[in-house]
Amino acid sequence: MDKKNKHGSIFKKLREERGYKSKDVAGDVISTRTLTRFEADETSLPIATFEKLLENCGVLPIDYLAYYNNSIEVENAEFFKRIQNYLDSGYSTKIINECKKELKKKDIDITRRIDILSIILNIDVEKESKLCSENKRIIMEIIQTVNKLGWNELSALSTLTIITSRKDFTVEYIDRIIEECIHNISTKNYLSNYISIKYGELLGTLLAFLSRNGYYSLAEKRCNEALNLFKNNPILSCSDKYYFDVTGILAMIYLRQNKKEGVELANRVLNYYNMMVEITDDPFSKETMDLGYKALCKVNKTGIDFEF
Repeated sequence: MDKKNKHGSIFKKLREERGYKSKDVAGDVISTRTLTRFEADETSLPIATFEKLLENCGVLPIDYLAYYNNSIEVENAEFFKRIQNYLDSGYSTKIINECKKELKKKDIDITRRIDILSIILNIDVEKESKLCSENKRIIMEIIQTVNKLGWNELSALSTLTIITSRKDFTVEYIDRIIEECIHNISTKNYLSNYISIKYGELLGTLLAFLSRNGYYSLAEKRCNEALNLFKNNPILSCSDKYYFDVTGILAMIYLRQNKKEGVELANRVLNYYNMMVEITDDPFSKETMDLGYKALCKVNKTGIDFEF
């Protein structure tokens, strides 16, 4: 489990709502003292251990995840409500002031920091580049000091690798995290499948980072490993989407090197997303496809047009 989130305190709330005492839930799984520290968000637990605690509470992992997400949404609702009101009114200064107030809080966690980073980047306030840079630096320090990425670090790194370059992360670090993603994508149980979604998202941004920064040989190798992984995990949530996202990245790698294989791969990807648009009639899917098409065209120097 991720020690920099609120799983412990939310689990305590769930346990107390269901009328269970600490010693009964801890049982022979962990000591009551360890459970107390976990519920105070002072320590983390392995997923297998946490699943046993949920079992002692009579709660399925998937039900806990729904409970956790609802609890987090309630806590975050007020902050985002204020931000949305300012966005609707066009008050960028008030948005910045709201973010500054949050960043001054002593107990601010990495999740809120990454939310603020995304907000500031989206409103594109040039004069606040210092605020954005300092917050980004702190997030990067937090991420790179943990031995194993938790949920919050996965989300933060997914965002960071989209907006950073080789001067921010070494290729050795990026490749190590890719290895961690590949190793941890699994469908053994509800929790592993749920967390694998985050690893799948991060894997895509890391591969795109390698491609964008010219690490073509390593990027091609890792893309092929990822494609084999998704092909062999068909019951993984969103496996089709991840497969074609990575195929698109591989197409970009080839096209950036003026290789004709990139055109063939690009056609496959565009055909897939065109099919999804026709099936779902979803504006977001259409926008995603249009952006993907423009990105592929931008790097296509082969002189061969796409056909889909």
